[in-house]
Amino acid sequence: MRRSIVTIATLLALAGGVQSAQEELDTDWMHAIEDANKSLASNIATKQASEASSDAKELADWFAKVQAYYQTKGDAPDAVELARKSGGLTQQIRQSIDAKDFDAATASATALSRTCKTCHNFYKKS
Repeated sequence: MRRSIVTIATLLALAGGVQSAQEELDTDWMHAIEDANKSLASNIATKQASEASSDAKELADWFAKVQAYYQTKGDAPDAVELARKSGGLTQQIRQSIDAKDFDAATASATALSRTCKTCHNFYKKS
């Protein structure tokens, strides 16, 4: 179900103007990332390697989009760096999951959550 919502949001972004779609989907993007992050944490905790790896890949794709969004928007170097860092953490998570090292995956997922919170402290709108 979550993937359907993400797919619909992505299609809406492609159907509308790029700038207006990005402005409208900014909050939707964050909700999709939050949902995928929760799913990732759950799947790591229950050692569901395939599902956790899929969640991490989805997050990596989202963080690439967020990074590009803030690069285009300009005047948000911290957001660009935090999105880049988040993408790197999702790659570490996938590598740990592939190695069946769920402790390392948990540590990277915790760092990812902290990185998300740091970005929210700077950029989240009330």
